[in-house]
Amino acid sequence: MKRAIVLAGGGAKGSYQFGFWKAIRELGIDFQIVTGSSVGALNGALMASGLYESGLSMWHTITTPDIIETSPSTLSQMIDTEGIVSSLKSFLGDLSENAVNVKMNPFPLGELIAKYLDEKLLRESEIEFGIMVSEYPNMKSHPVTLPEIPYGMLEDYLLASSTVYPSMEPKNIAGKRYVDGGYSDNFPINLALDMGAEDIIGVNLRASGIEAKYETDYPVRVIRPWFDLGPVMDFVPEIAERNISLGYNDTMRSFGKFDGSCYTFEKGEGEKMQAEFEKYCVDMLVKCGAVPLSEKSEYFRSLAVKGLAEKRKHRIGLMKKDLAVICAETAAETFFVDPTEVYTSESMRKAILDAFLPFEEKDENPMAVIFSSAKPLNYKLGQLGNLDKKDIIAYLVILWQNLAHTENPNRDLRTLCRYLPTEFFTSLYISFLKNKGE
Repeated sequence: MKRAIVLAGGGAKGSYQFGFWKAIRELGIDFQIVTGSSVGALNGALMASGLYESGLSMWHTITTPDIIETSPSTLSQMIDTEGIVSSLKSFLGDLSENAVNVKMNPFPLGELIAKYLDEKLLRESEIEFGIMVSEYPNMKSHPVTLPEIPYGMLEDYLLASSTVYPSMEPKNIAGKRYVDGGYSDNFPINLALDMGAEDIIGVNLRASGIEAKYETDYPVRVIRPWFDLGPVMDFVPEIAERNISLGYNDTMRSFGKFDGSCYTFEKGEGEKMQAEFEKYCVDMLVKCGAVPLSEKSEYFRSLAVKGLAEKRKHRIGLMKKDLAVICAETAAETFFVDPTEVYTSESMRKAILDAFLPFEEKDENPMAVIFSSAKPLNYKLGQLGNLDKKDIIAYLVILWQNLAHTENPNRDLRTLCRYLPTEFFTSLYISFLKNKGE
């Protein structure tokens, strides 16, 4: 069986792919094919060459001037750029603004490739390598495998795959012009299939670019970041270090070595968290009226839980075992808990409560002011969009804490579980964490 690694483009976000590589090295996952587009082509060449330490050193040290030289674009002064930005949006998303208004010289990138890559070593490798470039001006995909690249011209093709037009001039190779692979296929799975892949692991950076559709009966596992990896053109060692940690954690979770959906927990912690949270959660859902007593055993099928699952893009059928982790992750993300760490249930509890404390200690909660007024409920609900969700959660935590000491259902909680399922369950989980520590 031939396994392929497929690496998407995404500029500075590409450091994430080295976290992925770190993980599969530890997992002992081998591969026979690597394909990539743009920065994925550069990372792919390093992977196919086996230059892990060299590539890691590169990502730990490079800055934006090491990649490109920038200056104000004369293009933006010569033409009405509004139309061009609009047309480029479908190809490059937010990067189109830079592509028009900034002129980039790729000369430093060529020097970087020469410094960290060894063409001879790559050609002697048993791992097959292919990259995606786009023909200019028709933007047609132009896949190229290593044997099709004349010796000594690898750097030219890697530069072509990273040529962000119109900021960079199309790369001229043998009388033909090429630009960034993202204009035609930023995630070249089809190229991997054409090269004989029977099993594919892809790393998609959620970056700008066109992704060609593919059809295959072979297994395809795609690893994607949940958290923002930073601007495409900001090459900063501190950001790269963070992205490498995220790529490592996401990959290890994907292969079942850690628990969690977007945050990372030690193996077995998810089951422990669910066991601790479930009774409190069900009792409070019944008490506030969000779940009828007769449906207590099927609480995970309630509209409230389904609303949370939809918001978090999680399978409803998995919520019975994952609800505590999803609630913890939602709370952690809302209050900006560090996603690069590997947590236990207790260390996550501490991190969430520490981050929540400033909002708990506010002298006046704006949502409390609104909901304590005599205004109609529809008016109150209409004001929610103007509030910081952290203030909403802090108010709901107070309601949960009060509910724990009364037998009367809370109308506000019962109503808000339909309108704000994320804040509803985040506050419920924080209330649980507070009670757990008492």
